[in-house]
Amino acid sequence: MRVLYVALTRAKEKLIITGLEKDYKKSIEKKEELLNSYKEAEETNKINKNITSKYTSYLDWIELVNLKCQNKLENVLTQKIYKKQEVLKLITEKEEKQEIDLSEKLKQIKDKHKEELKQKLDWEYGYKQAKGILTKTSVTKIKEMKIDLKELQEESKEAEYNIPEFMKEEKELTNAEKGTLMHLMLQKLDEKQEYNEQKLLDLIQSLKEKQIITEKEEKEINIEKLLNFTKTKIWQGLKTAKQVQKEKPFYINIKAKEIYEEEGADLEEEILVQGIIDLYYETMQGTLVLVDYKTDKIKEEAELIKKYNTQLKIYKKALEQGAKKTVEAVYIYSVHLDKEIRLEY
Repeated sequence: MRVLYVALTRAKEKLIITGLEKDYKKSIEKKEELLNSYKEAEETNKINKNITSKYTSYLDWIELVNLKCQNKLENVLTQKIYKKQEVLKLITEKEEKQEIDLSEKLKQIKDKHKEELKQKLDWEYGYKQAKGILTKTSVTKIKEMKIDLKELQEESKEAEYNIPEFMKEEKELTNAEKGTLMHLMLQKLDEKQEYNEQKLLDLIQSLKEKQIITEKEEKEINIEKLLNFTKTKIWQGLKTAKQVQKEKPFYINIKAKEIYEEEGADLEEEILVQGIIDLYYETMQGTLVLVDYKTDKIKEEAELIKKYNTQLKIYKKALEQGAKKTVEAVYIYSVHLDKEIRLEY
């Protein structure tokens, strides 16, 4: 239904929809019978979900809406029914028409519309600021409120290729891979446990046996940094939380002007932003605490805040909209600094 909605809302002036049905009359009669059997939603023009669930094709859904709302669709939707024989006749008649000299026809079009074509080619878009904006992006690409639009355009043009595992050379883990590994380990910690070095080693061994991590990755895990996290205010909050959510994906529409801060820009276009919230938990008071893990080797707290401030604002907004609850605190947990940093909004 969502795909159908998108398809129906793309056309500017007119949309022609075609569909095939073996017995149109019988199909319509059955739909009318079903609609008449569910009268309770008649005033709201809603079709009972028990009816829509019986059908799976776009044509069926469109016909149901047309039947339900005929009196309101007179100036919107026109339905035409063609029998198979009529369609075949039209095709035959078209094939029998005299062939057109295509090259001569193109020459005529070119001569007739040369000036019009020139005007179209010389036309300039009135909203130049917006033409570099992606309609969909991820939060991880939004690192600062001031973003170089040209740089973002170039990034969007670059193709991304995933190299199959069997083609990868056996080599040392990169800093990025080590960061991802520590991120994984933080996610796997169980807030109900009281961790010491041995319990962490047992957890790592368990993950290796389940083939979640490799032997090479096992050697790169920093036990001390994991222990340091279990001594934080965040960890204590997790232990008393009403509920804990990890790796929560989300989608949210953000106005472009909230992301791009070019001088003089007033961009009302919306961007669909997707992301994953590392961790959030609900306190006993019913408010939320949001946590984002960072493995950057940045030594200055202020630099971390500047880099991720916009990203965490979007996380906070998305979480409050989705959970319908107030986010009372937002934290960056820097693995490199062994430090929890509270952001103030």
